[in-house]
Amino acid sequence: MSHLQVVWKSEPFLLNQLGEVVKSLWLELQQRMLSDASNNPRGVVALQGEMGAGKTTLVRALGKEIGLDGNAVSPTFGLVQCYKRGDWQLFHLDLYRLNDESEAWDLGLTEYFDSDALCFVEWPEQAPGLLPNDSFLLQVIVHGPHDSGARELILSHS
Repeated sequence: MSHLQVVWKSEPFLLNQLGEVVKSLWLELQQRMLSDASNNPRGVVALQGEMGAGKTTLVRALGKEIGLDGNAVSPTFGLVQCYKRGDWQLFHLDLYRLNDESEAWDLGLTEYFDSDALCFVEWPEQAPGLLPNDSFLLQVIVHGPHDSGARELILSHS
């Protein structure tokens, strides 16, 4: 994921404003990513941010906005969570606990990327060679304390 260009950026927002920001992000993903017949984006979004930045909270808010079945939970211990809306799926992967990239390959995580689903991958730096070249990067930047600081989202693509 080298030579990335910013394609969308939120204004700084507080967590109680996340719903509105997610609406804008969803529209951007629909416009920029490959889509299925129902205009559901498919592909990979590397989700980057420090511990406690709100990455899982962001995926949860996105799921609520687009009407996914189930409440998004952190996939840290299970590695992958799957959410559905009709025939379309969103996979939420968390690579934090991986020891190295070869473990990700051994687990077959790339199979999720080959599906007609949208994949959000937390801690992509744990296995940078795993992600497809056309992946998007979504950074969650925290300005101030994690519990009350403003957030900013930056979406980049090559």
